[in-house]
Amino acid sequence: MPKARNSKVDEALALYRQGLKLIEISRKLDIPEGTVRRWKCTYKWDAPEETERSQPKKPNARKRGGQPGNKNATGPPGNKNAEKFGFLSKYLPEETLELLHLTADSSPLDLLWTQIQLAYAAIIRAQKIAYVKDAEDKTIEKIEDRSGAESWGEKWEVQQAWDKQANFMKAQARAQSELRGLIKQYDEMLHKDWEAATEEQKARLQLLKAKLNDGSDDAGKVVIINDTHDPHQ
Repeated sequence: MPKARNSKVDEALALYRQGLKLIEISRKLDIPEGTVRRWKCTYKWDAPEETERSQPKKPNARKRGGQPGNKNATGPPGNKNAEKFGFLSKYLPEETLELLHLTADSSPLDLLWTQIQLAYAAIIRAQKIAYVKDAEDKTIEKIEDRSGAESWGEKWEVQQAWDKQANFMKAQARAQSELRGLIKQYDEMLHKDWEAATEEQKARLQLLKAKLNDGSDDAGKVVIINDTHDPHQ
């Protein structure tokens, strides 16, 4: 038996058509902004409302332009995106346009949080990819294979364990520095307009700081210093 549709979907749609932003709708209905954004995409809130039934039909009137049933008259896919993103729709892939569509109403704070999550995930993933087992863990890889009438041979590259470890530590330090910068920027933006921020936006930063400061997820110890004092605490 199909799951019943959430009663708040119609309320959210009505508020959206009144001109409210997704973040405003989420606060008004007390639901996560991500849920509202998903409803907007799933139920195609930006699609024009059907008015065909309310219009009287002329039996033999032939419309100008493409005729019903004529596949040659069908417009190219992505027209809805073209209406919203203008010239970008000519140059960006459909998948990219869909991502733009999903994030169009996201607040700068939420977009920055997405960047923080991606940076943090990249650091975690790098632990597995760049893992060095011990001092004997070296990598040998053929990088060139020459064969000809006058010369032939092979070229190999050897990466010793200490080289791999040193390169990884440099890359990790850069990535962690970038992550700290993003977190600091998020913290500053959050406190700049504290009253307008949602409880979720406030709580998720504290959760990430706790993870980083106790070294969970094997991401390495990254100490976050909060130089911004919350006047409400």
